Amino acid sequence: MAAPSKPRDHLAPHHIDMGDRGIYHTGNRLNDLTGKEWVFSTRSVINKSFPPSFQFELRSRHGGQKPPELCADLVRTFTKAGAKVLDPFAGVGGTLLGATLAGRYATGIELNPAWVHIYNEVCRLENLEPQRILTGDSRTLLPTLEEGAFDLLLTDVPYWDMDRRRRSTGTFKRAGGQATERRRSKLSTFNPETPDAPAAAATSGITGLDDWLALLGDVFTAARPLLKHRAYLAVFIGDMYHSGRYHPLSAHLTGLLDSLGYTMKANLIWYDVSKKLNVYGYRYEFIPSMTHQNILIFRNE
Repeated sequence: MAAPSKPRDHLAPHHIDMGDRGIYHTGNRLNDLTGKEWVFSTRSVINKSFPPSFQFELRSRHGGQKPPELCADLVRTFTKAGAKVLDPFAGVGGTLLGATLAGRYATGIELNPAWVHIYNEVCRLENLEPQRILTGDSRTLLPTLEEGAFDLLLTDVPYWDMDRRRRSTGTFKRAGGQATERRRSKLSTFNPETPDAPAAAATSGITGLDDWLALLGDVFTAARPLLKHRAYLAVFIGDMYHSGRYHPLSAHLTGLLDSLGYTMKANLIWYDVSKKLNVYGYRYEFIPSMTHQNILIFRNE
């Protein structure tokens, strides 16, 4: 065990010695981080693997889940202790679990009751007090929440219709092996039909880019009055390669949020070092093996 750091002499009145964490400035309006911690939290590239924690296998039934530990880091960066976090696309509760880890309160909204059930089951198995999660359409439920109540919106948006598209257009074959049938996107479990929600996959009516942007526009418009002035948004969005071209979904979403009056502050890159590489386009053309996602940072100004 490392020896505790020695007290720092001659601290300014607005400084608090936090030991190994560094020096905390009492004028910090955004979060509870020390200067040393702030340096790491502002990196534009986040190298963080996907740990098999918090009932990972159970949560993996949802193809778009995010690591609670990463969500907790984001919550700590953009809020103070006791703050309130909103997630209008809660899924299996990565944001809610992250808020719990960070000592914050959270409200999530999820269309599919199957994902809500999984989140509650994870909390039961992990002996965690569940955060507030509502089942239904965010476009309907967001206007029922308290205005100006939330300090952060952290979410992972639905991915257009990519959850129902095939990943590749031909057979897949390793050297010396047999060709296999084309595979569907890893997002195929994002919003499937289930006994609990047989129409969940089609409820949003997303059939193309315009429909996708319209849905997100409605949700982020309804969310804006719920956010405090200068509250941040952190939005996960991965770009896609399909049908012979690259789809910069992050650019489309950036333009949308900008048009709604949010102010962009950063584009963080989450590089998942544990993600497996796949062979795409070998011998014919360059097709990227996507190992990163964008985390768009906006502020309600």
